[in-house]
Amino acid sequence: PLHFHPPFSPPSSAMADVKNQHLAPFLRRHPGIDRLLRIVREALKTSKAFDKLARTLQYGSAYLLVTVLTQKGGLRDAFSKVKSTTGMTRRILRWGQFVGVTMSLDTNPKHWHDVCQLVSDSSLALFYLVENIIYAAQCGLLPVTNQQMKTLTWLSDFFWLFEVLPLVPKYADLLSQADKKSNKALVGKQQRTFAISACDTFVAAHDLGIQPSVSTPTRHLLGTVTSIIGVYNVYLAAKATVEAQDEKKNRKSQ
Repeated sequence: PLHFHPPFSPPSSAMADVKNQHLAPFLRRHPGIDRLLRIVREALKTSKAFDKLARTLQYGSAYLLVTVLTQKGGLRDAFSKVKSTTGMTRRILRWGQFVGVTMSLDTNPKHWHDVCQLVSDSSLALFYLVENIIYAAQCGLLPVTNQQMKTLTWLSDFFWLFEVLPLVPKYADLLSQADKKSNKALVGKQQRTFAISACDTFVAAHDLGIQPSVSTPTRHLLGTVTSIIGVYNVYLAAKATVEAQDEKKNRKSQ
């Protein structure tokens, strides 16, 4: 019988030897690098991390294509492929997510902040659902006409707009209530959420053709900025998890 051995795939025992003999001592000498690698590993456990990284590539490539790489050539073609493939990747990562968002909806809002959040979360669930339909159509699993695809794309942009727009007044009000005694980490998170929601509102409005609108380069730039903030949010969440793990480990060792 034929036995398939993947190339460059050493036995697990050899991998363990490499880790024990080389990597582990190095990480002990450099605890900062060890901690950073643990944070990266924790962040990459979530689909959100891959979505935000892909979004950064998608919008960053789109911005370069309309501002720097305006002449036809190999580099422009490469970035065009990056833009299109990352867009498809993000649609794959959204597959089935409307179920989880729908099940976590707070259907009993008690404050106008909660109403804003409910509208946002409901729109996000519908956005995911429409994106799943678009992906199925692009793969040929669902036959749709060009006009139907345009309608689905418009609905996707519409639901995205109403996912980010309601969060602008909510977080603007929360930030207006913050003072020197407020938790700095919480205020920082609220500031980032407000910035993302406000900027992405302009991006979604541009995609829907709402006037007055930002220019296309500005649209791509805003999308790139909010994507980078999103990556930073994922990093902070992973960092908090690693810190909690270290604290738990320290308590056990005492």
